Amino acid sequence: MVSNKIKWSVGLFLVIALILATNFIDRNNFKRVQDSVSTIYEDRLVAKDLIYDIQLEIHEKELLIALNNTTAYLSQKNKAQDELNDSMTQFSTTKLTLEEEKVFNNLQTELAALFTLENATDFTAVNGQDNSRLQQQLDLINETLLKLSDIQIKEGNRQMHIGKKAMASMELLTQMEVWIMIVLGVIIQFIILYSPKNN
Repeated sequence: MVSNKIKWSVGLFLVIALILATNFIDRNNFKRVQDSVSTIYEDRLVAKDLIYDIQLEIHEKELLIALNNTTAYLSQKNKAQDELNDSMTQFSTTKLTLEEEKVFNNLQTELAALFTLENATDFTAVNGQDNSRLQQQLDLINETLLKLSDIQIKEGNRQMHIGKKAMASMELLTQMEVWIMIVLGVIIQFIILYSPKNN
């Protein structure tokens, strides 16, 4: 009778241990997939959208310079600066990689230089040289925005790869769990049904 209780206890312990182990591994893989999806949205798609907003503001400035429309440039200057600052503040709240942080810092410096240049330019007497300096600064900003945009694609691909690896790992573990359950079932049956011959 005691022997049967021990057998049942061992069998039950093996089942509980297996369930706990697979649950822990599954939870870990699920968290990796969840983090990957969350990062792709929060830190890549949102960042890409902010880069797009910044590019629109910069292209608007370039268009006004090309049209030599200093009145419109001046009237939109403060509003555009506020919107660019707002987009940069939002971008800084995303999770930045080391490379991305370096490029982002360059963009902040370049925008600050653009604002200084805009505030120092006498728009009532804008000449070709002023336009050229503004355009050069806008070109620098466009190059930096392109680098930031490329980083979003690269990091998005990396996060997607992490998610795919975690999913593949979960699938493999699920298959292994089935086989382990079968093997454990056989072992538990053997433990419970086995009764040594009495001499």
